[in-house]
Amino acid sequence: MTKESVKISQYDSGIYKVEMTDKYGEWTSVGAETMEEVNKHIEYYMSSADKRYKSRESWGKCVQKLIEEDRKHGRSWE
Repeated sequence: MTKESVKISQYDSGIYKVEMTDKYGEWTSVGAETMEEVNKHIEYYMSSADKRYKSRESWGKCVQKLIEEDRKHGRSWE
């Protein structure tokens, strides 16, 4: 696990750019017009880290099973 981080910068147009890294090292960047929107984005992204992690793990297991099935039936994508 990594340390959570948030970087906020503001363009000349007044739009905020919010770059966030959650506790699992997943990164995203969003734009916001107000600091209230910035705070909402940060709160949502950080609070949903576990849900995203579980979803990613589940998807990874599914893909691994598909690869195993392909190999079992003589199909190779490598």
